[in-house]
Amino acid sequence: MERFIMRNAKRVPRLSDFALILAFSGIMIAGCENQEKAMEERNKAVVRYVHEEIAKGNTAVFNEVLTPNYIRHCQAMPPELQELHGTEQFKGFIEEFLEAVPDCRDTIDLIIAEGDKVAYITTMTGTQTGPMEPYAATGKKFSLVNIIIHRFENGKIAETWISWDNVAFLTQLGLFPPSGEGGQ
Repeated sequence: MERFIMRNAKRVPRLSDFALILAFSGIMIAGCENQEKAMEERNKAVVRYVHEEIAKGNTAVFNEVLTPNYIRHCQAMPPELQELHGTEQFKGFIEEFLEAVPDCRDTIDLIIAEGDKVAYITTMTGTQTGPMEPYAATGKKFSLVNIIIHRFENGKIAETWISWDNVAFLTQLGLFPPSGEGGQ
């Protein structure tokens, strides 16, 4: 009878059982954290790679790193350019900018990743030697701080938000205030 009771009695969990459960949970959590950290590092590497390639004038890099339904948001642009849709539209925009500012350099000053987002600050410098609609070439140098956030999907950039001080940018190029305003 005692054997029957022992076989069918509910087993009382021991401290070692709890320790085993905690250890297994810790391993699972650490594994997930390591996977997320690895993804964040890969995403930051993509951002650095894009900047290296753009410095070489290689806009074909966008075919590798942007999703087909990519969207770029930027309130500093005229209304028709505040959102760019797709790889080709964005690539064309960057190519036009690089033609206007062929000595453009964009240095990453700070980069942070969390989950599927990478946020970073850059300092962009260059000389506007070509037209940037609606402005003619000024031949003037500029230095501009950009704040950029990318959202990634499956290792590719799906969406970008970018912001900069457009008044400071246009002032450095001698385009602000517009002619006839503010003493020009």
